[in-house]
Amino acid sequence: MNTTLRNWLLAAGIAATGAYLLYDPSNPKIGLYWFETIFAIAAFAFEILPLFSTAVLLLMAYIVTGISSPDLAFVGWTTPIPWVCMCGMLIGALMERTRLSDRIALMAISKIGSTPLRLYLAMLVAGYAVGAIIPDVVTVTILFMTIASGMCASMKLEKGSKAATTLIMAAFFGATIPATGYLPNNVGIVGLLMVKDMGVPIEWLSFFIENICFSVLVGIACIGLLHFFGSKELGRYMEQCLSHAQEQLNEMGSISREEIKTLVLTSLALAAFATEPLHGIPGYYAFCGVVLLGFTPLFGLLKQEDIGKVQFSILFFIVGCMAIGIVAGSLGIPQWMASKIVPYLESVDSLAASSLLAYCTGILANFALTPVAAATSLSIPLANIAGSLGLSIKPLLYSFFYGLDQFVFPYELAAALIMFSTGYVRMKYLIQIMLIRMVLAGIAVWIVASTYWQWIF
Repeated sequence: MNTTLRNWLLAAGIAATGAYLLYDPSNPKIGLYWFETIFAIAAFAFEILPLFSTAVLLLMAYIVTGISSPDLAFVGWTTPIPWVCMCGMLIGALMERTRLSDRIALMAISKIGSTPLRLYLAMLVAGYAVGAIIPDVVTVTILFMTIASGMCASMKLEKGSKAATTLIMAAFFGATIPATGYLPNNVGIVGLLMVKDMGVPIEWLSFFIENICFSVLVGIACIGLLHFFGSKELGRYMEQCLSHAQEQLNEMGSISREEIKTLVLTSLALAAFATEPLHGIPGYYAFCGVVLLGFTPLFGLLKQEDIGKVQFSILFFIVGCMAIGIVAGSLGIPQWMASKIVPYLESVDSLAASSLLAYCTGILANFALTPVAAATSLSIPLANIAGSLGLSIKPLLYSFFYGLDQFVFPYELAAALIMFSTGYVRMKYLIQIMLIRMVLAGIAVWIVASTYWQWIF
């Protein structure tokens, strides 16, 4: 049996098993929904079809089998999410062409990263700088993986070695951990849009302030984790690593006029998003409008070739994932899930314990759904639970989002797939690192909910 046929049969078997276990005799549509949804998620994981094909086929399947109306299945395109992501990718393409993101990352590495420990810190600092001006974690991950892969190649690191795994994971953590505190973060913005009508505002500055403590704690924890995991092996190559970074900077020369204009454009776009209370225009649309000014003579930065670099398959993937959550909502699945969570939340008597439970809910949801689908379907039920129990909504939502960012296998997260596709990370090492990080992030949730959130909420 060839690999392709085996993967098709495996995806069908997983979907059939899941649908059987979750079957509801009172509503046959739910069994069909679970079969189609789990099959699509398995197809994403095993890559039996292109990303675009799987996402579109899932939407069509919902409609053809009578689970959803076309208006409901395609409603994701009427939300700001795909358009914000598209504009984030345009900024990423622009920064890749002007090499501004490379300059920021390489400067951090060459100025800070003299030892493995300082290199991890440099990646994190670069991530906070680049993540602030590229509001799309997938794009930032692609840029960081390009830099880290180039370093691995120049140092001739063996693929799957501890040194290579450590370097790639340092870049991955640098790209993804800062995204926790920035809007429009893919998962964060999806969840907050779901609960906006419940009085939970979408504000760039407040989101950053409320999440920065967790982000920093997890960053410190991951630096320590990588230090104990692979600093000894990576330390042998540090001189070559710094030499490579300095060579790349020297080749780039002094900062160009286009780089400065790119920085101005991205800063204005983020300012437009962050100042929604002042100008009254929805921040996500203000952000997109400013980014698209890059095509006009006012900036003259974005070109036809940049449109070609937008990963439209990812946009269809995101909309498909949103449809999973939206269609689930029409079938009453989130309410059923919420009914299973409520007894556990009612049994705890502290913000720390309830936040940790929401974090664990995110981790479990990630195994069955994609992060975007889980954020779409479960954010409102979680907010309702928090309100009914007299708890603050934001800590539970944020903890849930943190759980959605955790993974063990790369298929669970788009950014993780990009990282693993470099070929430098061994699966065994990845699982070890991510399981430990999952525990450390849970401890960080407990600390933040016991202290920082008690002060600000």
